[in-house]
Amino acid sequence: MTAPPDAAVEVTTGCVLFTDLVGFTEYNDLVGDQAAVEVLDRQVALAHGVIESRDGARVVKELGDGLMLWFPTAIDGLTGAANFARAADDARRSGFPLAMRMGLHYGECVPRGDDLVGQTVNVAARVSALAGPGELLVSEPVLEACGPTIDTSLVLQPVGPVNVKGVTDPIWLQRLG
Repeated sequence: MTAPPDAAVEVTTGCVLFTDLVGFTEYNDLVGDQAAVEVLDRQVALAHGVIESRDGARVVKELGDGLMLWFPTAIDGLTGAANFARAADDARRSGFPLAMRMGLHYGECVPRGDDLVGQTVNVAARVSALAGPGELLVSEPVLEACGPTIDTSLVLQPVGPVNVKGVTDPIWLQRLG
């Protein structure tokens, strides 16, 4: 059922984080489905370990070998994404077989059941696709929304403006170092 044309669409503002396991298809081909599913389960467990202390944060959905996470504030999004990146790096040093790429963006989303849709989701997915193995890319709107409350222990390196498919204006990105 669709809403009447004059009905207001519910909107929520926050951070969307996408993850992707680099080389998952090749890994799956090498080790088989059972071992590959175990890696997916470990990624989900890492995500839950990060979001459990963030009020309102959640895993929105699993997307093949990646995840979509939601954080209701920019600070929680940035801190949560940075903690997730660190947890993924620690897991790699402890035998987790694949690197993870991540992209974080802030803005308005439209809830649709348990899912979220909208341009913020689209941009977060595109930013994630630009990240290299083991890399977290953060869009400028995240940092602007955080304001002066950014954790000074986070080292961010400018990437610059990038053009992403389907988005008119370049997106300014920074890399968590």
